[in-house]
Amino acid sequence: MPDSGEGMIVERHGQATASSDGRSARGLTPVASARVPRHAGHQDAGAGGGGFQDDLRQHLRWAWRVAWRGKHLVLACLVLALAPTILLLKQVPPRFTATTSLVVEAPEARDALADRNAFRGFMLTDSVMQTEAALLSSPMLAHRVVEKLHLDTDPEFNGSLRPPRPFANALSTLLSPTSWIPREWLSGPQEEAKPSASMEKDMGRAQIVRAFLGGLNVQVQRRSYIITVSYTSESREKAALIANTLAEMYLLDRLEAGFEDARRVSGWLGERLESLRQDVAAAENAVEDYRAANGLRRKDDRQVTLTDQQLSELNSRLVLARADLAQKQARLDQARSVLRSRGNAEATSDVLQSPLIQRLREQEASLTREMSDALKIYGDRHPRLVGLRAEVNEIRGRIGAEVDKISASLSNDVEVAAAGMRSLERQLESVRQQANVAGGAEVRMRELERQAEANRTLYESFLARFKREAEQEKMQRANARIVAVADLPVGKSYPREMQTIQIVAVLALMFGLGLVFLLDRLDSTVRSSDEAEELSGLPVLGMIPLHRGAQRKPIDELLRKPRSALADAVRSLRTAITLADAGTTRIVMVTSSVPKEGKSFASLCLAHMFSKMEGRVLLIDADIHRPRLHSAIGVDGNRGLVQLLRKEAALDELILPGVAGNLDFLPAGREGNIAELITGPAMEAILHELLTRYDRIIIDTPPVLAVSDTRIIASLVDQVIYLVRWNSTSRDAVRNGLKLLQGSGVTPSGIVLSQLNQRKHSRYGYNDYGQYYGRYNEYYSE
Repeated sequence: MPDSGEGMIVERHGQATASSDGRSARGLTPVASARVPRHAGHQDAGAGGGGFQDDLRQHLRWAWRVAWRGKHLVLACLVLALAPTILLLKQVPPRFTATTSLVVEAPEARDALADRNAFRGFMLTDSVMQTEAALLSSPMLAHRVVEKLHLDTDPEFNGSLRPPRPFANALSTLLSPTSWIPREWLSGPQEEAKPSASMEKDMGRAQIVRAFLGGLNVQVQRRSYIITVSYTSESREKAALIANTLAEMYLLDRLEAGFEDARRVSGWLGERLESLRQDVAAAENAVEDYRAANGLRRKDDRQVTLTDQQLSELNSRLVLARADLAQKQARLDQARSVLRSRGNAEATSDVLQSPLIQRLREQEASLTREMSDALKIYGDRHPRLVGLRAEVNEIRGRIGAEVDKISASLSNDVEVAAAGMRSLERQLESVRQQANVAGGAEVRMRELERQAEANRTLYESFLARFKREAEQEKMQRANARIVAVADLPVGKSYPREMQTIQIVAVLALMFGLGLVFLLDRLDSTVRSSDEAEELSGLPVLGMIPLHRGAQRKPIDELLRKPRSALADAVRSLRTAITLADAGTTRIVMVTSSVPKEGKSFASLCLAHMFSKMEGRVLLIDADIHRPRLHSAIGVDGNRGLVQLLRKEAALDELILPGVAGNLDFLPAGREGNIAELITGPAMEAILHELLTRYDRIIIDTPPVLAVSDTRIIASLVDQVIYLVRWNSTSRDAVRNGLKLLQGSGVTPSGIVLSQLNQRKHSRYGYNDYGQYYGRYNEYYSE
């Protein structure tokens, strides 16, 4: 049955690192491309939702690991923050808060220049309420309260009367940044003049007012006209007294402001009335003087001149004359038209309306009837008929003469009417010219009258307002009232120990966690197999625990405790290499980025484990610059690989057989000048010869970043094991070392985390298989 570590290695990596030719690591591809990602089954089944949940779980686990790893730092920040906070809270005297409430009523919007019926209620808006709140917290009102209650003699407000507090003063000085600066740096280039006694008194009063306002809190309740006034003091009685006194002084101030405003308005209206009265008198005198100077008179409250009267009369007469002329001209035209058409002129209206012609017509008609009767009785030549005919002809002649006289009269009437109309037109034109000359005086007269009327109206309006303001001055109200007086507070309002401690604890906890995460981000070392895989793109083949036996050799440790965590870790590494090569890998090189990463220790332990399973195994110390393996094994290392490369000795003379069971060892050797000693052809020839003798060769090489020998040897081996010291080697060193190897055409087979602190690794909870070494100690016999 395989070991637990072997099972974990197989489950994590399988056959991902098998080389294509079984001989050289140059043909290996990065294992990250063939590696199956974690939670692959969940991602295939969830198709997005499961993947997001897995990522969230990973981030939460990472955050928990980081926080748990830095718990001591978090606790230290918590203690450093809570200790001075508790000490400071014990030094702070308790304070009590008393609250009173006022309601602000809408005042009457009294406009001194508006009519009485224009008065209306004033709308209270948020800005008005904020203004009233600012008035309650104004220095002027605070000064009045200080004077009324004699707070200038109270040590709570007068700092000169306050007893010293050494601890609080020292703590405040320590916490104040200005105390760290020398006093001479803060002072100006020249000393200011010493203030006078009155100035010092004013400055002291201002400091007392500022101290008073420091305990005052005025707030406007939303969607209401209520203002709450809270005052915080060291005494219950004092807090309630100050809150109630401030509310009373506020009401008194509003009342006094109303009286003062009414007096100010009345005084201004009185002065303005006197000025307006003089303006009215002057304007009316100017109107009368101008009227007299220009001959203007009143008529039915309308001012007209003689020229205007004449103009009006002439216009009326001209209209009548034109109408009369038109009528007479029409009658004349009618008569002339009848005569031109040889018609009977007696049919005209003037002829028909003539009384004389009407009588003559009646006589003619009577004679005509008589002549008709006589004609029936007498003959045509009868004297009676002759006489009647003569009378009829006489009457007709008289009618004709009368018609001619009427026609002549019509013509004369038309000429007379036309002459009269022309006369009126001439008179009207003359009067109109005179009216044009007098129009300027009338315009000026109307302007003066308007000015006089405006001054008179303004004077009467101000007189009415003055009388009303005189009445209003006697009736004033504060337009505010107290709805809740301040009672003695039951409990203290400051300091709030539990709330303050909780806030400080939360802030300290947040600061500590932030510091832990910051340090974690700034820390560039590798602490888990997941980090190593993400950084290198290579699988982690094993994790070798830290060897704590400083006085005990590694071989003795493995021989003495074959079931220890160290032995099991090395055995798991051997299993991973064996399963990866499928029997084709014979030369394994162990290297690292920088010195002191445990590669010599890992090479020795790995070689020992291979020697227990396979036939002949050789361990070569190729670190000719700083050889260490001979000391760990306890043999002489003066002669070895250096002498073999220089061809100063044969293999049989330099190889130390059986240093640990079937394990043979080729030391590095010592030589003064070793520059350019390791070359490709020489090393390849040595390895070729050694492969004929040994089943497995383990080579310990120098760090990649230190010398170039490692890259030469790496190109000749089958597998390269890259060691990274747990929680020590920086990411940049690992990244640069792998880059150098890959630049030489060599890809390491995997990563091995060395010198793993099992206790810390298990406590930090990285969730890789290395934590089980420290968690399941009962599986390992010590």
